[in-house]
Amino acid sequence: MKNGRCPMCDSNEIYKNTDATFRAHAYTVLVCDDTEEEELVFSFVPYVCMNCGFTSMYVGDMNDIKNLPKTKGWKKVP
Repeated sequence: MKNGRCPMCDSNEIYKNTDATFRAHAYTVLVCDDTEEEELVFSFVPYVCMNCGFTSMYVGDMNDIKNLPKTKGWKKVP
């Protein structure tokens, strides 16, 4: 999606909104461990295909997730 092509239908009618807000905690995701201490905070940028409706969300700033591999509970997918 970030390259301007939909992975589902190959359309190039892709739109994004870097100013989008989400009702749950605005456009920010709070990731907490079992003690409910805040571990990570990051924002999403949504992308939507106008042809098939496929929607994808990406982290807005990659620096926000640089510590994710060391954060409790996050595991690399094999």
